[in-house]
Amino acid sequence: MHLATKACAAVAILALLASSDCNRATLYEWHTFEAPDGTFSVALPGNAARKDIPTKSGTGGTFISHSLAVRASKSAAYACSWWEDPSLTGQTAEQILRTAEDSGLSGVSGRLLGEEQFTLQGHPARDIRGTTQGNAAYDNRLVLVGHRLYSLLVVDVSGKRDSQNVKKFFNSLELQ
Repeated sequence: MHLATKACAAVAILALLASSDCNRATLYEWHTFEAPDGTFSVALPGNAARKDIPTKSGTGGTFISHSLAVRASKSAAYACSWWEDPSLTGQTAEQILRTAEDSGLSGVSGRLLGEEQFTLQGHPARDIRGTTQGNAAYDNRLVLVGHRLYSLLVVDVSGKRDSQNVKKFFNSLELQ
């Protein structure tokens, strides 16, 4: 084998190893959160901080927005939020999911890259992929269960999308 051929083979192998290392999922310590009301569980990559925030509805009433958030790495944050907004009564599932999608993206100056509509355990759902201001990767799963909306969100400011862990997080949502 020529030296040039060996060098090309070595470069190709190093490039392959480097690219496969970049595609390897970050290893997190996953923790399952069980909702106090027993309606769902979800796994997050770390110990989540919980917040319950009084929120004004579109009709002037109030409701409580619940959230769990984890800063999983230097660049990635994971969050699960859920709420029941009484002002959504009378809207179709499509209207509610579209409004939540638009609000989520506009709230981070995001740009939609793609979306997938599906059902999750018989409930209307949507996966949204986008980028935010500063080119951060944005992944959001929305699931509508009756009058309750769930949002599972991953933002990675590095711009890299850790698809394996995003999928693991999204698929961990279990509705009771």
